[in-house]
Amino acid sequence: MTALPASQSFLEESPEEFWQRFGRFAQPLPVCPEPLGSPVLEVLTPLGPLYAFDRGLIPLWGGSPSLLLHGQVEHWEEGPSLRAFVRDLGGGRYALGGRVGALVERGFFLLELPAEGKVVRVLLAADHPPAPDTWVTAWLRPPLMAFRPEAPVQ
Repeated sequence: MTALPASQSFLEESPEEFWQRFGRFAQPLPVCPEPLGSPVLEVLTPLGPLYAFDRGLIPLWGGSPSLLLHGQVEHWEEGPSLRAFVRDLGGGRYALGGRVGALVERGFFLLELPAEGKVVRVLLAADHPPAPDTWVTAWLRPPLMAFRPEAPVQ
């Protein structure tokens, strides 16, 4: 039996367990109301909308819930830009450009996307994460996911 790389290994037991591990990196982000039964959230950011698979059980009706955006990195490259960007590549795939804010745990890092005086953070999983304070372009595997607490945060 061959060991899987970190990004392909078992990342979570459940959405609740993942939230317990990483929920401290969540932030309030505006979302459009999701059509009843839709598993996709339209998350509004200063860099444009992100469509994320909703890992919550209770439908959202809009507002700015506390969300933890999470993706798996297919590959990343240093640079080429020192400006944040979001590029929708279709099929649930994104290229994100931003600054590595922190290495969180083995195989996980925070990508910070600063724009219009705000910083959107995305928790990314990668076999070999880039160093903190490095500007990178990260190509993500689908889907981008949005974790949230099941009870509203007071």
